[in-house]
Amino acid sequence: MIQLAIWDLLPAEFFVSGLASGAVQLPVSVTRCPAHQALELLLGGDVEVALLPTLDVLLHNDQVDALPAVALSSWKHPYARLVLRQGFLQVQALALDPRYAQEAFIAQVVLKEHYNQTPQPIAYEQATREELLAGDEDACLIVGNEAPTLQTHALVLDLGQEWYELVNYPMVWGLFAVRKGEGSPTLVKMLRRLAKAAELQRDVWAQARETVPELHAYFLENLRLRFDDLVMASLTEFREYLFYFQITDEVPDLPLYTIPEDEEDEEEDEDEVPLL
Repeated sequence: MIQLAIWDLLPAEFFVSGLASGAVQLPVSVTRCPAHQALELLLGGDVEVALLPTLDVLLHNDQVDALPAVALSSWKHPYARLVLRQGFLQVQALALDPRYAQEAFIAQVVLKEHYNQTPQPIAYEQATREELLAGDEDACLIVGNEAPTLQTHALVLDLGQEWYELVNYPMVWGLFAVRKGEGSPTLVKMLRRLAKAAELQRDVWAQARETVPELHAYFLENLRLRFDDLVMASLTEFREYLFYFQITDEVPDLPLYTIPEDEEDEEEDEDEVPLL
């Protein structure tokens, strides 16, 4: 049984929707956790594969390998929103939960590159949405399942859309990774079959969710599972911004597992077989 960790976030739940519906039968046990805990589960040996924030993969590229099978990306992302109380008049302080380091970094990049704003981040440890919104800071970062239902008269930016408008590629929120040197064609095949099963029932799955029209459109049109050239291009931009913003001393390498050529050919042949 393969132990797989995914985030307790609805977009991540879509990825394993084929298991719940019975559309695919695979020896996979799913563990759900907050995104910031996935790396700990993987490195601690609790799971074999984990959906990790892209930032975690790049900052720990000596400990993990990303699998070239599936990536969680999107053109928009209502699950990460930046609230600007004064609009763009002044953004001197940004309230955020430090557990969401990736979204905090993207917010800093977007504010600097798009709007020439460099706010001081103010950490609210394990803050609720209401606590962040109640702060005195000029802006706050809202991340998670409660972000899409945010109601406010302030200006709200979608971080996914802002990233797309900045680099012209979808934001890669997460990559599936294993511990260093533990990648295998079997794991790649498993992830691809899960993604294919989810794609085949995307319409049905979206229809079954009781969501606002914005979220319905997001699941139908914006959420991506492919690991393709758009993902690689976006990752290149992301890696370069990590260096430009002095998060890393150099442009970090992407630790990507390489599938043996004979296994890759076999995988392509098997993809022609319909899923259960």
